Amino acid sequence: MTLPFIQHKNISAMQAAKFSWNKRFQRWLITKLLVVLIRITGSTTRLKQVNREVLKKALQEYGSVIVATWHQNIYFSIWLLRNQDLTALISSSEDGAVIYDVFDHYGYPAVRGSTTRGGIPALKQMIKLLKDKTSVAITPDGPLGPPEKIQSGVILLAKYAGVPIIPWHYAANHQWNLNSWDRHKIPKPFSSIVESFGEPFYVPKKLPPENVPVLCEKLETILKELALKTTEVLKFEEN
Repeated sequence: MTLPFIQHKNISAMQAAKFSWNKRFQRWLITKLLVVLIRITGSTTRLKQVNREVLKKALQEYGSVIVATWHQNIYFSIWLLRNQDLTALISSSEDGAVIYDVFDHYGYPAVRGSTTRGGIPALKQMIKLLKDKTSVAITPDGPLGPPEKIQSGVILLAKYAGVPIIPWHYAANHQWNLNSWDRHKIPKPFSSIVESFGEPFYVPKKLPPENVPVLCEKLETILKELALKTTEVLKFEEN
């Protein structure tokens, strides 16, 4: 009488194992494709850096910094920031798993999670890293948006760690934009690219909780202005 149940259970286990293997293979394949595409693009683009020295000065003074950029910049930031000894904050979602694998390939340590939406453990990890003189990279409008809207996590991170935020942006003259919530940018091979570092953004250690939204708005404005300036430099370089 129990045989049909046992057979059904075995079939379900086999189906689950096959589904798991398919997902692992899909993750591996997508990771390899992204790694190759990033390397091809990075090896063929012409790069101009703007205000790069502010990062060096901030590191000399504080030992570590928070590099902040919009979520749509993640893809090629992997290549552009690969030599800056950054630890990346990556979403713990399934999509974040592929991003984690690509970052890992290019030598980035990573913290899985978010500094908002109940991400206290991730916030604590990042604070500890920064106090141990390890810089971190964060997308303050991620992992789910809304796009180009600063969440409070990055401000709290800077407050408790006592280090400045370095705004960062890049622009490419030829790129694809994905049909995603952040319109993610994928520069095309042989593009011209400009990457810009903004001036350090400081958060007072005694910042009252009610003033956190004010600093979120200020940082949001700075990142948007940096994006406009980066695009202007790119257009000037092309003329």
